[in-house]
Amino acid sequence: MEEVLISGLKRSDFQTSIKGKQTDLFVLKNNEGVEVCITNYGGAIMAIMVPDREGRMANIIQGHDSIEKLINSPEPFLSTLVGRYANRINQGRITVEGVEYQLPQNNYGHCLHGGPNGFQYAVFDVEEADERSLTL
Repeated sequence: MEEVLISGLKRSDFQTSIKGKQTDLFVLKNNEGVEVCITNYGGAIMAIMVPDREGRMANIIQGHDSIEKLINSPEPFLSTLVGRYANRINQGRITVEGVEYQLPQNNYGHCLHGGPNGFQYAVFDVEEADERSLTL
């Protein structure tokens, strides 16, 4: 039987294969009952469950409830890692040591958050995972 998470998320809803790499949902917990759910697809945080002022657990971020919804989201940067850099590079052009480079343009003629192959689309390898930490 699948573990019931405070967030209501199901780990099985985040398990798939993308370009030959497995995705999954990882759950971090502390002694106070706080629960953080992270997927290795884009390093996306799916839920942060903390007690409200009455002690009821509530999710304080916007996330998705399945890997399919995350992959197909109209907001690909929602709760994900961005990079190799954050923000826009004007017209996707940079100059390094006198050499101009044209980057992919994925945002109205600009290169946004690492472009079309940014970290938000990566399936990260999990180097370490336990109840208290996750290293992607």
